[in-house]
Amino acid sequence: MSYPQNVRSGSSCPRTSARYRAPIFLYFQNSPFSFSPLADSSLSPLPFGLTTLKPIQHKAHLSPFPIPKPSPPLPPPPPASNRRSGRATMHRLLPPRGCLLRRLSTAAETSAALPHPPRRPLADSLYRRVTAVWNPNLPLTPVLEQWAVTEGRAVEKNNLMCIVKKLVRLRRFSHALELSMWMTDRRYMYLSPGDVAYRLELISKVQGLESAVNYWKSLSIQVKKSHCYGSLLKCYAEAKSVDEAEKLFAEMQDLGMMRSYPYNVMMKLYWETGQVERVHTMYRTMEESGIKPDVFSINILLTVLAAAGNFDGIEEIIKKVDPKIVNWHSHAIVARAFMEAGQQGKALRAIQESEKQIGRKDERVAYGFLLSMFADLGMSSEADRVWNVYKSKVPVCNSMYMCRISGLLKMNDIDSAEKAFREWESRYVHHDIHLTNLLINAYCAKGLMEKAEALLDEAIAKGRTPHRGTWYRLASGFFQDGQVSKAVDMTRKALACASSRWEPDLTNVLMSLEHFMEQKNVEAAEEMASMLRNLVPLTRDVYHILLETYVHAGQPVSDLLDRMKKDGFEADEETDKIIAGICQ
Repeated sequence: MSYPQNVRSGSSCPRTSARYRAPIFLYFQNSPFSFSPLADSSLSPLPFGLTTLKPIQHKAHLSPFPIPKPSPPLPPPPPASNRRSGRATMHRLLPPRGCLLRRLSTAAETSAALPHPPRRPLADSLYRRVTAVWNPNLPLTPVLEQWAVTEGRAVEKNNLMCIVKKLVRLRRFSHALELSMWMTDRRYMYLSPGDVAYRLELISKVQGLESAVNYWKSLSIQVKKSHCYGSLLKCYAEAKSVDEAEKLFAEMQDLGMMRSYPYNVMMKLYWETGQVERVHTMYRTMEESGIKPDVFSINILLTVLAAAGNFDGIEEIIKKVDPKIVNWHSHAIVARAFMEAGQQGKALRAIQESEKQIGRKDERVAYGFLLSMFADLGMSSEADRVWNVYKSKVPVCNSMYMCRISGLLKMNDIDSAEKAFREWESRYVHHDIHLTNLLINAYCAKGLMEKAEALLDEAIAKGRTPHRGTWYRLASGFFQDGQVSKAVDMTRKALACASSRWEPDLTNVLMSLEHFMEQKNVEAAEEMASMLRNLVPLTRDVYHILLETYVHAGQPVSDLLDRMKKDGFEADEETDKIIAGICQ
């Protein structure tokens, strides 16, 4: 495969380089392709957290144990004539190979059956302090200064770059950029061309394309290597700037920087801008230029063919391409295409091929896909099998329990979903209210409001904070169940705990306002309208219900009409009908 040069996979040790090598690819729900160095997890020679250990100088008077006497010297090695018999003796002392394997297998099964021991508290580290600043609007610099300046702790470039990449994986781009800038502005660290390419993409994500281009122009010629060009090309592609991307692509061709990566970026750009024919043209050009397509090229092409319903083309590509190139995700694209076309037999065969291709680094997301697909097919036994295989290979996590419970609910198996939920609660994992919401949604959809309310009360008793969506979904359930007072109370709680980034569906709000109108409760209606205004602009429908509430309560409406006009709503025929009710 061909990637930007700043992606250095693994370490110099041949035993570790293969283990920690990963392609520049992340599988996101909304965007299945990522060709950026920001998506790489293997830029560090060692996994994050492993550092070079310094020998500890022990002092005799510090030891609480008596110092043992030195052991007598070992006898000299036997003469060469006796070594063969010695090896034979050692061979006889070892158990037979099959017996040893059986013992190891039994030990593994026994250890697997034991409950998970409680986790030890994590040691203090800069990464833990950085990730503790979860709010992206809060600055990261005070934490860094406290660590490096106030406490005088060491900061190494490799460690800091590892933290930058971990922040990117957490999609905390602003903090990742702030840390990258702190490395040079405060610690005066040298950035390699690969580090510069990384920063270039972060600037584009946080500050916009124009700032990224200005940063590119400020770079010296020595820094502008192929990976920097690739990062700028990706910035243009993410901004859907086709003309600028094509100009830079042509410049890279003139400079001899062509590999599969620039072609992949352009193919993805054409696909996202609806220029499907140019995707095929770019793929043919890559082949004609003697550049071998990689797995990303194949996956983009399969996605385009799947969207067009070109199943003959899909099967032709799968047969034509080298089996070593395609991965589990390639077959997953094919499986999803056949599934949506109603060809379940071919979809099942593609799923089976996908499962065969699952590698160790892809296990979590790949098994999540399999759980979803088998749930879509209604194959509960296969979903159970995949779930058990996953748990035997990968440590449990909330996202996979969410995938498991969602699949069971999709198959209308609430009992098994409840069992999986209790299993999740029994494990020592981070508690996530979103998993509680899954069951609450299922209960509300089936009218099981007592169970939904009891589950929420249980979560609150355990110290978990309900999400705005928790209250709002309960409100919908209570409205459908005819319990209007509870529904209105839940709607009010949802609006009270929501942030300005939430744009709620107004159905519950309008039904709550109608309830206040029937009660002639102007104060409660205005209170809810005020909470809604903190989230989204008020609509004409909201103003009309407020107007009706004023009319039913016999309150003057002139001030309310002025507020409507300031918000850009002139009186229409419906408004006049509501006002006319005053004179009747």
